[in-house]
Amino acid sequence: MALAGVRMIEVPIENSDDVLEINCSQLPEHASEICDILENEGAAQRYYQQFALEYYKQGQADEAIVTLKRGLANAKSNDQTAKLPLLNLLASIYVQKAKQPLASSMVGSSSRDMLLTMATALLTEAERISRTEPNTFMVKGMLAMTRRLPDAALIQFNNALQLDGRNLAALLGKARALFAKRQYQQALHIYQQVLTQQPRGKPDARIGIGMCLYKLGHSNDARRALKRAVDVDATAAAPQILLAVIELNEAKRRFDLRISRDAGDPEKTGQVMEEAGECLRRAMGCLQRAYELQPDNAATLIFLADRLIAKGDIRGAQALAERALATADTMAIQAEAHFQVARSLHASKKFDQAFDAYTKCLSLNDKHTLGMYGLGQMQLQRTDMSSAEATFQRVLERNPKCVEVLRALGYLHARLPNTKAKALEYYEREMHVLADEAAEHARQTGKSGDHAMAWMDDANLFLEAGLLYEATNARKARKAYLAASIILQRQPGNGDHIPELWNNLGALSQLTGESTESVFSELNAAAEKCARVLGARPKQRTNEVRRLENTQRTIRYNVARFYETCGLWQKAENLYQTIVAEIPAYTDARLRLAHIAYFYRANSREALAQISQAIDVDAKRPAPWLMRGNIELQRKNVQEARRAFEHVLKDIAKHDVYALCSLGNFYLAAGKSESVRASSEANASSPVAKKSRDLAQQNYKRALEFFGKCLQLDARCVAAAHGVAIAMGERGFANDARRLFQEVRDAATSGLGPLTLCTQSSDFVFKVPQPPIASVQHSVDDMRVSSDVILWAGVNTAHACVEIGNYRQAILVYESCIKRLRETTLALESQAGHFVVQAFDAHGEGAGVSEAEQAERSKVARDLQLYLARALYVQAKSSKDVKVMRMALKEMRELCEAANVKLPSD
Repeated sequence: MALAGVRMIEVPIENSDDVLEINCSQLPEHASEICDILENEGAAQRYYQQFALEYYKQGQADEAIVTLKRGLANAKSNDQTAKLPLLNLLASIYVQKAKQPLASSMVGSSSRDMLLTMATALLTEAERISRTEPNTFMVKGMLAMTRRLPDAALIQFNNALQLDGRNLAALLGKARALFAKRQYQQALHIYQQVLTQQPRGKPDARIGIGMCLYKLGHSNDARRALKRAVDVDATAAAPQILLAVIELNEAKRRFDLRISRDAGDPEKTGQVMEEAGECLRRAMGCLQRAYELQPDNAATLIFLADRLIAKGDIRGAQALAERALATADTMAIQAEAHFQVARSLHASKKFDQAFDAYTKCLSLNDKHTLGMYGLGQMQLQRTDMSSAEATFQRVLERNPKCVEVLRALGYLHARLPNTKAKALEYYEREMHVLADEAAEHARQTGKSGDHAMAWMDDANLFLEAGLLYEATNARKARKAYLAASIILQRQPGNGDHIPELWNNLGALSQLTGESTESVFSELNAAAEKCARVLGARPKQRTNEVRRLENTQRTIRYNVARFYETCGLWQKAENLYQTIVAEIPAYTDARLRLAHIAYFYRANSREALAQISQAIDVDAKRPAPWLMRGNIELQRKNVQEARRAFEHVLKDIAKHDVYALCSLGNFYLAAGKSESVRASSEANASSPVAKKSRDLAQQNYKRALEFFGKCLQLDARCVAAAHGVAIAMGERGFANDARRLFQEVRDAATSGLGPLTLCTQSSDFVFKVPQPPIASVQHSVDDMRVSSDVILWAGVNTAHACVEIGNYRQAILVYESCIKRLRETTLALESQAGHFVVQAFDAHGEGAGVSEAEQAERSKVARDLQLYLARALYVQAKSSKDVKVMRMALKEMRELCEAANVKLPSD
């Protein structure tokens, strides 16, 4: 007779009424001994099944497999149904082994697939024997869930339930499959059905009910269900862990600064934070009880490790996660343990080890989203950009609105060549996701209006986006920086720590044509914040102090540029001189001094001296050479200018568009000079005239080559397209030149796309506009009339119309050019505005246009009036129109009066 508490299996002895009692707690180490006994006694297959179950319960799955295989081998061929329980049990064990983690079973991914394949083969044989065995359908459902195929699993569990509608195991399996399919309401109904049928069953259906209720958004009901599970079985750790998860998530939600800040009332905000702290304390209490119940429960250890990481105890977290690795009994739990180990190593800056841990996590669970994200971060750390992008894209496919992944992809593309636009796309997507979250939160709380900006709490998003926008869209860059400033101002003191932000706002305000008040206010704020932060720093020359001092000089430089915009040349010059006195190598300031010296002081000696000093500092920088070439061209030292531009292309930057365009203009002028020389010869067929014409054609051809290369590098370069049109006009293709001049004018006015150029080209006077000095912001240089591409494209369009005999159109275009010149001159004269007058006139300096520019504009105005008078005269003469002739004479009379030339009264 079996002793109380000891499980015995009685095996009938063959040809006898006696039985052999075998103590299950003392099974042989090797199952083959039991199998030999069963074979010798001719035992039925159910005894093999019983001993296999005992071995499996004792953690000896391999011995259980040996037992089942021997039982199947000894099955009688005429009694196939006896094999059915053994086949299903063996398939079930294979499925369970496939789910076990690597550390405990040393099963690789290929071995796992092999186990599942063997289980499938066993189930196929079981189905061949009987298609109505519920256990076969149950094991097939388990197999499908292991393969993460909940739809297929649902079919099998339903098949089992059709045979036995009260099969609790099948009901639980169906509920699990529905939960995996996120059909929480249906899963809840089945768990409730199981609980009704078996209130004290294992596993406890209350746990499933609690999980479903939580997923359905009924947190309080979920708590009640899980607490009831604790009451029923005080030794169960699972409900304690799930209660901890609910409390942790609630604490996280309440700790969200955006939600607590949105409360508005500081007292209410404090109450919200206190409630969050209480949730956290309850969560830790649940985890503590779970740990006391099962100190080696892997799930408990994983959650405790997560909390220790949050508290900064990285070493303790890693120790707990490694303990979880040793006790995890499923691949999913072990994957989570590897993830916590990886987080600990990541926080300890042990990036190579963290990379390995993240990789192991994903090898066990390739859908672990946080593991994928961590792996992507490690790939970024290794500068493996392509792998990092692929990893983040996998996360984004599963979570299209994950702002962390959108940020990571934006960061990644911002640092790759030629993908800045892609980076901006991801940053904009992140902004839209946050705006949608803000709108949803406002809807839930019953608030109206736009709360998007109040919801944003990360200034870095807008700082990164603003930095990228600077290269393509100054207005969007300014808008992004303004958003960053709003966020930083909500965080006391943070705005002062980055005065560069306010400096960028001031510079962008100049570029986007904001009011002078706005520009001055932002630059002044930048200077004040920088001085405040510098004053609070220790006097030692730390890297932070050096950064702030450099920022202070940059702000000073931008203030000087602002003064230039307002026409306060002396103030700008003083600031530039202060900068170069402190930092002689500050070449941008030297180039601005050269610009002021030449274009506003008419002091070419000083300008060239400043440029020479800039070249001495950095001879490989194109900007000083380009400015030297430009000034020498203005001084009619064309060969010196040519040498400067050629030096840039040969020794510094062979694809510099400005140098290429300038050399195109040089050869254009040389071609025109030779054309004039040829036409001045009395004998057009003389060798001298012929040589000059040949040289002119060669120069025009060289000019077209340079302009063509410019357009290959930058299809929107209107200066190069304008040069092509001039060369066409000079070579006699006036109609083609007119069309292209008009296209250039339209493109310069509206910012249209690349220009379509005629391959032919044309011999007469066209004006070449001068591009702005290279390497400096164009807002000031574009004031010069010689840089007005729109004006000169119009003038040359009118010239071409005269050449082809379309005088009426030429007159209209000349008149529009005269109107534009007047408007731009008036705009320049009023550029300073009342703010600048109030702010600076007290210091005795006037704001306005330089004398040289005023003289140039007056000369251009006279030339345009002369062109108009000529066109009117030719039109009147060809059409014999007296009225038009009087208009021509009126224009000529005004010109003569302006030049103090007396004309007859008639």
